[in-house]
Amino acid sequence: MPARRQLQPTTGRWVRGRPSLWAILIAANVGCFVAQTIVSYADPELVARWFALSRDGIRAGHLWQFVTYMFLHGDPAEPATGALHLAMNMLAFYFAGREVEAILGRRHLLGIYFGGGILGGVAQVLLSPFGAVGSSAGVCAVLLAFTTALPEVELRVLFFFIIPVRMRAKFFAALLVGGSVLCLATGWLGFIAHYAHLGGAAVGWLYVKRLGYGNPLPFRRYFYEKRLRALRRAGMTPEQFVAEEVDPILEKIAREGIRSLTRQERRLLEMGREKIAGKITKK
Repeated sequence: MPARRQLQPTTGRWVRGRPSLWAILIAANVGCFVAQTIVSYADPELVARWFALSRDGIRAGHLWQFVTYMFLHGDPAEPATGALHLAMNMLAFYFAGREVEAILGRRHLLGIYFGGGILGGVAQVLLSPFGAVGSSAGVCAVLLAFTTALPEVELRVLFFFIIPVRMRAKFFAALLVGGSVLCLATGWLGFIAHYAHLGGAAVGWLYVKRLGYGNPLPFRRYFYEKRLRALRRAGMTPEQFVAEEVDPILEKIAREGIRSLTRQERRLLEMGREKIAGKITKK
């Protein structure tokens, strides 16, 4: 898990004087688990039928299940199985959620948690015949948000809650996502909502990327570099433009013929002609 000693220089001070959002969400999950346990003793099927995520429920118009399933843990018909499920999710959320809130703020933590949970639920319903309960999709979104914002931070992770391992955050994210993909490919741990986990992870990664953390996405890098090249060419003198852009194209024509030119190269020749014409006009 994250070492506070290593994270403090890179994160902001925690907000004082009001409850942290991560603490409110943990309290809400615990409170809902208590309510789930009480209600299930009276009617074991009630919670599952109305609040757990399932294709049948969504087809019946119970769209609220995309949110309510995030606050159920374990089999609603057997509440005793949910304690470990709840503890694992809240432990992971405690370590990642407080860092994300310190880095990005309450509003973004809320968007990542619920966005990951809801879209992870959509992925589960669309891609799997099995339903889902638990906050894992939202937690995965927050975990990926944290590892994307601070990819080089060293984490201390307990594998199987026993073996301590140190690794960078970006490798932990790759392990988390790769583990879900491997389980889907092999059918291992089929009772886990892996599509929801992957959907939530994708939301957390994309959300933080959109805020500008980590390396830029390939398409954003392409348009950014294209804009830089256009600005550089616009600032060139005619002599510079001819030497750097036009002369290599003329050499290519001499070697391979004018039909070998690409559309971009033809456009550069036209830009060169316009720059030279503009210089002559100014004279």
